[in-house]
Amino acid sequence: MPTQTTERLYYLDSTLREFAGRVVARQELAGRPAVALDRTAFYPTGGGQPHDTGALRPRGAPEGVVHVVDVIADDGLVWHVLDAPLPADDVVGALDWARRLDHMQQHTGQHVLSQAFVQTRDAETVAFHLGVNTSTIDLNRVDLGPDDLAATEAAAEAVANAVIDEARPVTATFYDEAALDQVPLRKPPKVSGQIRVVQVAGYDWSACGGTHVSNTAQIGLIKIIGTERRGPETRVTFLCGGRARADYARLTTLADGLVARFTTSQDELLAAVDRLLAEGKAVRRELGELEAAWVASTADALWAAARPAGDRRVIAVAVDYSVERAKRVAQALRGRPGAVVVVGVRGERPQLICTRADDVTLDAGDLLRTAVTVGGGRGGGRPDWAQGGVPTDAALDVALAAAARSLDAT
Repeated sequence: MPTQTTERLYYLDSTLREFAGRVVARQELAGRPAVALDRTAFYPTGGGQPHDTGALRPRGAPEGVVHVVDVIADDGLVWHVLDAPLPADDVVGALDWARRLDHMQQHTGQHVLSQAFVQTRDAETVAFHLGVNTSTIDLNRVDLGPDDLAATEAAAEAVANAVIDEARPVTATFYDEAALDQVPLRKPPKVSGQIRVVQVAGYDWSACGGTHVSNTAQIGLIKIIGTERRGPETRVTFLCGGRARADYARLTTLADGLVARFTTSQDELLAAVDRLLAEGKAVRRELGELEAAWVASTADALWAAARPAGDRRVIAVAVDYSVERAKRVAQALRGRPGAVVVVGVRGERPQLICTRADDVTLDAGDLLRTAVTVGGGRGGGRPDWAQGGVPTDAALDVALAAAARSLDAT
């Protein structure tokens, strides 16, 4: 057992921003100096909630400030990991208040939202994570279809925000384990001994060691922004307080930009997007028809100019259009009896395509490898279709000539 423990001031007052303390131990953690204090307002990582940050400085001296970059609880002590050595033992600590307030809003908001899911769908929270940008809870339900899930989200969110509007007090009390039978806990505690219970008055009782607002009104707002199946559970992603307001501002900016681009109102945005999607679909269909006609016409022209070679007709040509177009043309040609097709595509990365009709006895892969090897490239494929590349357009001409010679030899 440790001879010294750290008094955790955030248990008494989660709004305490500055405090005085004394160093009782020093060590190095992960290559950084760390100190344990006799008392602290810094919350260590735990229970799904990240640690506080802030600064320590020598008491009575403005200089010598060091920043707290991590906070770790270990065997009764709270360790403050620092960005530089602390030059004194008697110190003043100051929290990054914006971070603390954000964490309190998210954590109390989680308690409120978790109870809302219990009340609306008997869905229990089995995990909680307070992230940098969003927070999540995992519910023990996966039996909800998309419509049911959407209705459940809306119902839980409405209950949670009603609790915020009611400005219910939030308090924390320590109980002996034996006295917990008197408390209607939402779920059994994971620890033993003295149990800290956070109560949202008349609404939720949860065993929790985290920091919380003193009144639900201070949460401000709870907004669910997503749900997804995660194995046997459903993950709910949500925002509270300042995060929810910032997201609303972001969405407003986005909506205003779309309104300006579509020259319509927010209420008509979805209809405008639907019209644009329909127009795009029609344009893509028309382009597809035009592309098919172009491929057929190009294939006809190449077929008419094909060189007869016994029962074969050989097309060996260099083109300037895209590789994808060249593939479509080659596919159209290989469907014709006796076709042997060698198409070179000029460009930054010249390509060579070799293919043949099903009634032709020829290994397109062997033909391609012979051609691209002469051109200083490489490639391969199947007996009926092969593709490769060469370094330059000049090398492509060499490869095409090599393919023609190989065909003449067969």
